[in-house]
Amino acid sequence: MRSGSRVLVAAVLVAPVVLALASTTAFAGYRHQGTFVMAGGITTPVGETNPYLNSSGSFFFGGGRNINQRFAVEVEYTHNWLAVDPVVIEMAQSDSTQLQDVHASLWSVTLNGILRFNEDSDIVPWITAGGGYYKRNLQLTQAALIYYPPIFDPWWGWIDGGWSTGEAIVGQRSATGIGYNVGFGLDLEIEQGTSLFLEVRYHQAFMDGVDMQIVPVMAGVRW
Repeated sequence: MRSGSRVLVAAVLVAPVVLALASTTAFAGYRHQGTFVMAGGITTPVGETNPYLNSSGSFFFGGGRNINQRFAVEVEYTHNWLAVDPVVIEMAQSDSTQLQDVHASLWSVTLNGILRFNEDSDIVPWITAGGGYYKRNLQLTQAALIYYPPIFDPWWGWIDGGWSTGEAIVGQRSATGIGYNVGFGLDLEIEQGTSLFLEVRYHQAFMDGVDMQIVPVMAGVRW
């Protein structure tokens, strides 16, 4: 996707949030004006990302403001560990390059809106959508002989260094782009102003090469 199209997508995603902020006055409850959220779970690759990755872990945290009982705005940081499929690693092997492992991740900072339904009940369903900045990191490592320098430990004293086997980075690459996410979830109130929640989202980030398409399923706590 060209840069102009990416900017247009970001504008379309952010516009409803801006309009909601402009047309709504601040409200003291669902249950606080401020809100904080933290969660973790499992990420599944989908679409064109699926042939390259296996399921892996993820987490996110964020904070924002309850505009009223039904609508909130949050800035969220999400980190996804990406488990590269062993078949992909084998395809990258050669007589001169024997890879030991591949470390990959995708993180993002997004602005999201949350729209709640039946907000006065103990179980509150909601939908969310937003967009922002995404970055994918990739490191290729190879078994190597590495020198570890001596160190001084206050308890054990001097510990000799020496040569030992370890991992050496033989290649790395990163890519950035804009993206969006949409999803839905359920809040289950556990006490006044605090709730547990379960959510499912779809993330797509537009990047050079392969666009990132993942579906995290997460559980967490909201205050």
